[in-house]
Amino acid sequence: MTQDSSQVHADSIVIDGLFCHLDEPIPPTEDVPGMMFEHLIAGGVTAFSNSAIPDSFPYTMDGAIEVLYDTNLIYDAFPDQVIPVHTSADIRLAKETGRVGMIISTQGLNCIGEDTRNLWVLYKLGVRIMQLTYNEHNALGSGCMEPNDQGLTRRGQQAIEQMGILGAVLDLSHVGARTSMDAIKYAKRPPIYSHVAVKHFKDHPRAVSDDHIRAMAEKGGVIGLCPHSIFIERAPGKRPTIDDYIDQMEYVAEMVGIDHVGIGTDNFQTDNYFAELGRSSFKRTLPTFFGGYTAEQKHAEGFSKWSEWPNLTKHLLQRGFSAEDASKILGGNFMRVFAEVWDTGA
Repeated sequence: MTQDSSQVHADSIVIDGLFCHLDEPIPPTEDVPGMMFEHLIAGGVTAFSNSAIPDSFPYTMDGAIEVLYDTNLIYDAFPDQVIPVHTSADIRLAKETGRVGMIISTQGLNCIGEDTRNLWVLYKLGVRIMQLTYNEHNALGSGCMEPNDQGLTRRGQQAIEQMGILGAVLDLSHVGARTSMDAIKYAKRPPIYSHVAVKHFKDHPRAVSDDHIRAMAEKGGVIGLCPHSIFIERAPGKRPTIDDYIDQMEYVAEMVGIDHVGIGTDNFQTDNYFAELGRSSFKRTLPTFFGGYTAEQKHAEGFSKWSEWPNLTKHLLQRGFSAEDASKILGGNFMRVFAEVWDTGA
């Protein structure tokens, strides 16, 4: 990596819009949770979103509270490495002190049932990014895997209103096309896509259309692009490269401007027993979802490990992005939305 890209990376606030679940195992030789934080810090990551409550697990509200209690214990266990993120100032503090900030998020909101007052409980327990649905339908709207997208429900409208009052960021990843567009139009604060792909390149349920990209940008939001191989492959089964990933960034930037491009890795993880076990379980319900890629091949070549974050900065500069624009993609754009939403909430 050139000195210029090293300096740009070191100076940037780097945010992973969706790291996935912190409780998922890492390679057996790195099985101490604190070591994972060390790898994130070494990779220059300033803050990451930990989806402590994913709807891939059948959480009740009681279960969600238990998980959030345990998640908050992480700050006590590793105070020299990780800090809680409740405001944008916390991310700046992480940068200044050489630690990594953890943003607690959800992937879906099945746990609240039909009572949007439960969003207040989640917020008070540290949740700052709330994804409206996961792949399936819930009381708020339809997920991207549903055959019939019924759109944003009245409960969904109430949830978005509550998020706006509280100061929680609305995430529309995994949300169905109709529900997502309804939610963008209904939201009064900038929403985000924390980890999606671009439908122009591949028609995948987790990809968003040009119309959705434009609508998100018009609301001031950010499209966090995910380097999953299955999302950005140019040919079935041919693992994409970091340049294929950056192609999607260029496409979005040219369409709506550089201020609306971000990154959501969705669980960098190497090929090991526990990773494959989890993937085998997931594939029972979505057998073709991973496209035949192993856990090691899950992400684009060149941007598939925590240590390869600096490599992304290097390639962004090589592709002609300015240092300022690269910094916006790396985390500056998410930071703008977070500051606007979090810092003026409840």
